[in-house]
Amino acid sequence: LQALLGDRGGIVTVLETMRAHRAVAGVQAMSCWALVNVCSGDDAEGRARKQRAADAGAIEAIAAAVQAHPQVADVQQFGCRALVDVCIGTDAAGFARIQRAADAGGIELAVAALQAHPQVAGVQQRGCRAMANVCLGTDAAGLARKQRAAAAGAIEAAAAAMQAHPQVAGVQGQGQRLRDLLA
Repeated sequence: LQALLGDRGGIVTVLETMRAHRAVAGVQAMSCWALVNVCSGDDAEGRARKQRAADAGAIEAIAAAVQAHPQVADVQQFGCRALVDVCIGTDAAGFARIQRAADAGGIELAVAALQAHPQVAGVQQRGCRAMANVCLGTDAAGLARKQRAAAAGAIEAAAAAMQAHPQVAGVQGQGQRLRDLLA
């Protein structure tokens, strides 16, 4: 799938599909999942695919999908995971993508996903991970994102996720990572 969609044309096709079918939750969920698959990997090719996706508007398309379908768990789960995979990176380009996700409302959308789907472990895990990744950074922008997440209820949402899913290691790990990051 990475070979098929990883070039700019494939990514653009996924994003055009998302834009053309905004009201169709299944299209949004599967398109987010396609972006997860295309943007995975932390080697040079993976970082290049993440940047191509961001340059084509993937971050905003993911945020629009999550915002348009708040009651659809698959859109929330796959959208949060797609934000992670498109944005992750600790180089300058990665931090620019992270800030772009915050500017697109990624923090608030992830908190809303956790609040809307408290019994869906996948949403809880990926929502906590998305917020933690968007809150990375020790510069002024990173600190501002952390404050914004705390003000949006991220700490409470992570605690509720961990309480609701005590036996799910992924929820426990990502929830604690987010809580530690915001402490």
